[in-house]
Amino acid sequence: MATVLIDNLTKIFPPTATHPSQVQALGGVNISVTGNVLVAILGPSGSGKTTLLNIVAGVEEPTSGTVRAVQDSVPAQISYVFQEPRLLPWRTVVDNMLYVQDRKSDRSRREAEFYLSMVGLSEVGDLYPSQLSAGMQQRVGIARAFLVNPDVLLMDEPFSHLDALTGRSLREYVQRIWLQTRKTALLVTHDVNEAVELADRIVLLRPGGVIYDDIPVDLPRPRFPDNPAVRDVQADVLRRFDSMGAAVQFGGARR
Repeated sequence: MATVLIDNLTKIFPPTATHPSQVQALGGVNISVTGNVLVAILGPSGSGKTTLLNIVAGVEEPTSGTVRAVQDSVPAQISYVFQEPRLLPWRTVVDNMLYVQDRKSDRSRREAEFYLSMVGLSEVGDLYPSQLSAGMQQRVGIARAFLVNPDVLLMDEPFSHLDALTGRSLREYVQRIWLQTRKTALLVTHDVNEAVELADRIVLLRPGGVIYDDIPVDLPRPRFPDNPAVRDVQADVLRRFDSMGAAVQFGGARR
C-alpha cells in the first residue's frame, strides 16, 4: 500500500528579470494520502498545483518542508501523466509504450497491448503518433503510465488540451483502468466536474498554494456527469470554489 506524506511544504521562486519579486507557489501544505485512493488537487491558476505535483515527482525541490512517497517502507515507484502525451514521433505506439520499460520482452509487449486495449486503442500499436488524434495520443500516454505498474500515479491536467467530448470519453477510460488497478493517485485539475467524477477526495488550493478546503467525495463508481448524485456534489464543490474566490478577493481564508 503506497503512502504520500506532504509535510509543511513551501515553494518560493526567487525574483527574476521578468518577475522582480519572489513568488510563493506553495505555502505550508500538509496532505497525507494512503491506500487505494485518487485525490484531486483542485484550484485556479496560481495555486501551485503543478508545482506540488512536480515536487512529489522529484522534478523540483521544495524551499522547505518534506515529501515522502513510500511503498512498504521503501521509496515508491512513481509514474507521471503530463498535460501533453510526450510521445516520440519516430517510434510506433507500442515502442513508445515499451520505451519506459527496463525489459522489452514478449510479455512486456503483451502488457502494453493490454493497456492499449483498456483505453480503446487495441488496433493502433503499429501506428506512429502523427497518425493519431490528440485524444488518442493522450490515451497512449495514460496507458503508458499504468504499464510501468507504479505505486503512485501522478496526473497533471491530462484532459486540459482536449475538447469536451474527448475529455469526457478519456475520463471514462481513466475510471475504468483505475477501478482495475486501484493505484494511489494524485490528479491536478482546475475543473470541478472532473475532480468530482474521478476523485475520492478533493484538496482545494487557493492562490499562493494554501489549502482552503479538504472535501471527501463519497460516491460509488463508475461516475457519470449526468448522474444526479454526481451533479449535487459538483454543485457543492463549485459553491466552495466560489466562496474561496470571494475569500481571496476580500482577504479571508478557510485555513
